Amino acid sequence: MKLSYWLKCGVALAAACATPAIAQDAATDAAAAQVETATIGDVVVTAQRREQKLQDVPLAVSAFGAEALADGKIESLTSLDGKIPNVVLAPVGAYPFASAFFIRGLGFADVESSFEPSVGVELDGVYLSRNVGAVQDFFDIGGVTILRGPQGTLYGRNTIGGVVSVQSRRPSFDFGARAQATFGSNGRQELRAGVEGALIEDQLAGKFSFLTKTYDGYTKNFDGRDMGAQDVTSMRGALLWTPTTTFDATLIVDYTKDKGTGPGVENASLPGMVLPGFGQPADADGDPFLTHIGDDVFSNLEAYGLALNANWDLGPVTLTSITGYRNTQTDVQSDFDATPIPFMTVHRDETHDQFSQEFRLASNSDGPLTYVVGAYYMTQEYDIATGQFGLVFGGATAGSTIYTRQKADSWALFGQADYEVLPGLTLTAGGRYSKEEKTFTTQPLFSAISKTFDANFDDFSPKVAISYKWSDNLMTYAQYSRGFRAGGFNGRAGSFAAVGPYDSETVDSYEAGVKSDLFDRRLRLNAAVFTSNYKDMQQSVQQVIPGTNINQTLVANVGSSKISGFEAEATAVITNAFTVTASVGYLDAGFDEFMADLGDGKGVIDRTNLPMTYAPEWSNSVTFNYKESYDFGLVTAQASVRHMSDMYTSFNALNATSDFAVRKANTIVDGSVSLELPDGRWRVSLWGKNLTDEVVINNTFGVGPLLAARVYQAPREVGVDLSFTF
Repeated sequence: MKLSYWLKCGVALAAACATPAIAQDAATDAAAAQVETATIGDVVVTAQRREQKLQDVPLAVSAFGAEALADGKIESLTSLDGKIPNVVLAPVGAYPFASAFFIRGLGFADVESSFEPSVGVELDGVYLSRNVGAVQDFFDIGGVTILRGPQGTLYGRNTIGGVVSVQSRRPSFDFGARAQATFGSNGRQELRAGVEGALIEDQLAGKFSFLTKTYDGYTKNFDGRDMGAQDVTSMRGALLWTPTTTFDATLIVDYTKDKGTGPGVENASLPGMVLPGFGQPADADGDPFLTHIGDDVFSNLEAYGLALNANWDLGPVTLTSITGYRNTQTDVQSDFDATPIPFMTVHRDETHDQFSQEFRLASNSDGPLTYVVGAYYMTQEYDIATGQFGLVFGGATAGSTIYTRQKADSWALFGQADYEVLPGLTLTAGGRYSKEEKTFTTQPLFSAISKTFDANFDDFSPKVAISYKWSDNLMTYAQYSRGFRAGGFNGRAGSFAAVGPYDSETVDSYEAGVKSDLFDRRLRLNAAVFTSNYKDMQQSVQQVIPGTNINQTLVANVGSSKISGFEAEATAVITNAFTVTASVGYLDAGFDEFMADLGDGKGVIDRTNLPMTYAPEWSNSVTFNYKESYDFGLVTAQASVRHMSDMYTSFNALNATSDFAVRKANTIVDGSVSLELPDGRWRVSLWGKNLTDEVVINNTFGVGPLLAARVYQAPREVGVDLSFTF
């Protein structure tokens, strides 16, 4: 169907949602009075590094506060998958803890630390320089904000696809305690608890919270082992210091330990691949949640970090400092072939450290000129040992280990100024200069020596925009911005000749949008159209190491692509108790230029016919939320429906002729109902995820000509939460 048809449907749906509220004017005086007070409240965000109403921000932004997260049983970023248009928030699948986050078709679905993420994830203002650790369970979270499109002129770390910002709850000077116990399908048992209060009256407040979780996983192995099992302990402490009315500082320290068995991987090898030649064709038992893993597999993560946020009001400007440190250690062993024979086992042991410092000056003026300028520095270092063993190397225990390490330093100067040239008409200009230095050392498979390589990358990324507020409830905007992703080295290179470096890539993004509150603020409708020109694309490709049948994953600057689309979000207040939110996203993504050797024996040829990954044409959602107080307590009920069309979940030359890597179109239904007693202290919630028990592929990936493997998302799960607040 034509895009114009769907645009009309989206507007009609939003208007239809508002119609019942308007029709109430013909009802009784009491009912009419109820509708009069049913309006959409303001959402305050800091997307432009100052507090603003969401409707005043000329950007494509989605925000979820603590209440919305609780009502929707959102307890990880992946639980938001499909709820934001043109945003995919999925786990990597075969590797626990790692994220495959894509915004408007731009993203990163790998665990290799030499590759830079395309979508930035920040926790309490601290950028997470690696995607490992980004899919941990939420606890004690105050809100999530997602910005679509390149971000650099206001953020310490440049991102090419967008930003996912997670904010933990700040301590309160009022004493409070809370706890939540969860019991659910597949042996799920969780306890979240916290306590906070004043340590020095009006000057120092503290908070401590923790999470414990045990989970058997939703996949069984043929020998009875639970796959995807987890045993998690997380803790977070925070101190808020307010010695004067012009200064505040918040220190947040967090720790997580996650021990598990690793995901249930299924053999999805195609005929003609090497693995079926060993008598192990693709799994055909018809049960996606029964695997046939033979090796000992495990997945262990230990991470800790701190974030120190300080703000000093100097009168004309506010000085902000954000200091961050994170250490992440992972030890994962995976059976990639997912068969009882020891064909290919991969053991990955990694330690990663990062330190970052950001300073910002933001104007406090209410005049026509507002601005933010800043400087950013980050240093990070990792060490990785990746062992590969199995029959593919000639024997059950044959194989070798790749050793890599890298030290990278990043500097940036950034700024943005907004000037209201006429009442309601604002011009914006900004820019960012980035410089990165990388030192990379590798000892490839079967090599007795190591070599060190150096490379530098720099870039200037501008932004210009114009916005106009036609009224307090209507704003339009248009903008151009550039995103930059530094080049780097190939951490999986099978020889020194393949190490690189590969070059940086850029995206030029053009966007126009509207933000509106209609029908006396009973309907909020925000929409945007965009197009992105992607140049010097860094594409992860798989090639066979010359002279062997062993696969290596490399990054190549393959050419360019163009991604265009549309997205809209609507919220309609039907009554004081009933609200409907809906979203629609459309993507048209494809390669314009793509010349590469993909190891399929065809050499360097035109590959523009290959589909882009994690770029579904349609992503739609609708959520119904009911909240009403009765004599016996506050009742909250929510049902959400998310639909996503077909999309490829891994890049492979076979995608030109095969759909083995496709996640078929799917519709996921979640729901919850809760009762909070009149004293506001006790709450019980019943919840269910994937209530229709839809079988959904998380991802399918090929390991060159050797094999292909598949991981599924969870089937239907139900549970109960028991909460107490004091």
